[in-house]
Amino acid sequence: MNSAVIDIETTSLAAVGSGIILCVCVRPAETGRTRTFRLDQYDFNKSEKFGLVEREETQLLKDVLEEISKYNVLIGHNLTNFDVPYLKSRAFQRELRFFPITVYDTLKAFRRTGYLTVPNGYGKPSGGMDMVADFLNVRQLKTKIYPQSWWDSVWGNKVKRIEALNDIVDHCQRDVILNYKIFPYLWSADPSPALKKVY
Repeated sequence: MNSAVIDIETTSLAAVGSGIILCVCVRPAETGRTRTFRLDQYDFNKSEKFGLVEREETQLLKDVLEEISKYNVLIGHNLTNFDVPYLKSRAFQRELRFFPITVYDTLKAFRRTGYLTVPNGYGKPSGGMDMVADFLNVRQLKTKIYPQSWWDSVWGNKVKRIEALNDIVDHCQRDVILNYKIFPYLWSADPSPALKKVY
């Protein structure tokens, strides 16, 4: 199975309005080496024809879509409810062609195992990646990003934008590595491993 773990970081949970993609990390299962796409690696001269980061996000998306097209299966935590729909929505907003993707969602896999972690706010076992890693005794890599970093990553001065995006990229890279490490445990414990095609 030619697969890769993926994670994205965005300015907002909504893929419209102020929601843009800041960072995408892709870690192929075969190499275990993360490829990182970050918004500030794309630098276009200002133009009245284009909106703020319009060309940067469009190029980032083009590169990400080209990268993920190389894999038969994408692995991610909450991939079917967030990452893939977000990529699909932003691609539509940027007038880019999206394609069906086969995924293995480690959040859903954890829920299928029936393992119990600490209760979440609804009294159910928390399926957050940090809690899953803790349960599986996988070394914790999870970090937190606070609202100021999300704000500064777009609206701060040049120094603040770089610092904030560095924190966000580090967070994304850690998430993709952590998911890469918990995946084998979940795949082997999953009572009905499910690959799902997302359109």
